[in-house]
Formats: sequence, structure tokens, C-alpha cells
Amino acid sequence: WQQAMRQASRLNHPHLAAVVEVGVQDGWPYVAYDPRDAATLAERSTRKGMPGTEAAGLAVQALQGLAFAHEAGLAHHDIQPFLMLVSDTGQLRLAGVAVAAELAWRQPDPGHAPTGESHTLRQQRAAAERDVLATGVLLHGLLLGQGALDESDVGRVIKRLPPQGRDIVRLPWGTTHPVAEPLRAIVNRATDRQERQRYRSARTLARALD
Repeated sequence: WQQAMRQASRLNHPHLAAVVEVGVQDGWPYVAYDPRDAATLAERSTRKGMPGTEAAGLAVQALQGLAFAHEAGLAHHDIQPFLMLVSDTGQLRLAGVAVAAELAWRQPDPGHAPTGESHTLRQQRAAAERDVLATGVLLHGLLLGQGALDESDVGRVIKRLPPQGRDIVRLPWGTTHPVAEPLRAIVNRATDRQERQRYRSARTLARALD
């Protein structure tokens, strides 16, 4: 875990929060970030939802930071609105890259022996795709004004989606702010019940939203 955090702390991107300190206190590992003038996305969100352009713009910033981390061989593993820092000017910085990595690495790779580079690459690709799915779920919640499936935890929503669960996440027609049809199609594709229909990379989803 500490090795992953040291690697994450070397990432330098405008949409990734800089790591101030990594350590262990009384047996508990921790990572510290400087919030500067930012509040979390959870604090800035309202039950009325966000206008489409604002929500999409924040998602693009997060995806750009994620793409940079993915290309460095790291994933976030736990996209949550309280781990996104948004300044008064609307700049988003994603905190927590690789913090949940140790738990994710415990998950077995079904049908494959956990040895060699191929296993590592499979794990990295799967984790990156999960980050993209999580961002889609988060964007759904920003537009709606509440968590998808009435869940505040993005990870719990993902567990209820195929292939792990059977629930479906699609934007309803009755949103406080009108959602343009192209944006609605993008968000619904990002959380599609069929895995092969979803966006596979952060850059692909970011380009669609852009």
C-alpha cells in the first residue's frame, strides 16, 4: 500500500490533488492532502441537481486526472464525491488516488493464476474501467441531485450493477434541470447494463462529454 501511495504522490496533474504526507499512526495508514480554497463536491452538490454543462465539466476534469493516473499504471479504486475538491472557480482536483488499492488487490482474478505481468495488466485494466464506470455513476447523481439507486456510496451502486447485480441505472425524464439528449445518451451509456456497451477508458468518456 505504501509503495502504491509513494507512486501516487509523484503524480503531477492539475486535476489530481497533491499529496502532502503519507504515513502510519498507531498502526493506521493515512494520506494527507491540502484542500486549499476548495470544498468537496459532496458539499457543493444540492438535492436539485446540477445543470448539465456544469456537471459534465466537472466530470471531464475528473476524467482527465484519472486518465493521467491510469496511464501511469494507477487507478483510484473508490471514486466518491467527498474525494473531489472543487474550488470557487470550478477547478476540480481528485484526491485519494490508489488509497483503496490494497483492498482492490485482494480481489481474485477469476480463472487466472495471480502471477506474472499479464495478471497485473488485467488488474490495472479492470480497475481503470471500474473508475470510468464510477465516474458515470457519479455524473448520474450530480444531474439527478441524489445518488443513483438512492445510494450515497458509489461503490455500493456498482456492486448492484451487472455483472455483480441486476439493477439498472438510467436517467429519469423528470430532472430539475433539463438534460440535453446527447448528454443523456452519454450518461446512460456510461452506466449501461451491458458491460460491452460502456465506455472503457477515461479519455474516451472525457472526449464524449467534451
